[in-house]
Amino acid sequence: MNQTSNNSIDLQLGQFAGPLDLLLHVLQEKELHITEVSLSLVTEQYLGYLDALEDDHKHEELADFLVVATKLLLIKARALLPHFSFQEEEDMNELEEQLRRYKRFVDASKKLHQLWLHPHRSLPRIEPPRKATSFVWPTNVTLDRLHERMVQLVERLSPPKALPTATIDQRVSMKDTINRIRTLLSSESQVIFQEVVGKTQNKTALIVGFIALLELMKQKEVFLHQDHTFGDIVIESAS
Repeated sequence: MNQTSNNSIDLQLGQFAGPLDLLLHVLQEKELHITEVSLSLVTEQYLGYLDALEDDHKHEELADFLVVATKLLLIKARALLPHFSFQEEEDMNELEEQLRRYKRFVDASKKLHQLWLHPHRSLPRIEPPRKATSFVWPTNVTLDRLHERMVQLVERLSPPKALPTATIDQRVSMKDTINRIRTLLSSESQVIFQEVVGKTQNKTALIVGFIALLELMKQKEVFLHQDHTFGDIVIESAS
């Protein structure tokens, strides 16, 4: 048995040498079968290590050993009796998780120890890269290459959709329509509505023309009459 500088126990068991926690880790990873290790020899060596300690350390070291030794005994019992149900199965899983957490702490402590031994214990804050205040033209980009890439992008675009055509109505002035009616009535005693709006099929012109007649009728400048349903509207001057 060899005692390391960090107060841990090294086991010399022929097929495996290392601290007790590493032995347990190897067993859990199934790299070494539990029946190939003499648990009594482990216990004897570890108790000899405990006897060499001061009295104020024995209880703490013994408690840690009992936890690990219990785990080893359960693993060996499960290996020897694979068909036997153990009530401590849940406790064994809990111990496995505790040992996994322990290994993570051990690895982290080793990393911190290496950083502590490094001559540069404190690292200065690295200045973030400065942003360019102006655009820097890449050296491998030319106008010809930009034009080539632009043409490729345009070719990949979907063809533009044709815009729908719309017919814009001709602007019809109410004032012009009223003046047109007055002009027609100045030369003739009566006119029909069709002569006012002409042969156009523009709905706006028809609506404006009819409103113009109503406005002249309101001002008592014209009289309107219709001989039969859907017949021509006859416009007569009131003067």
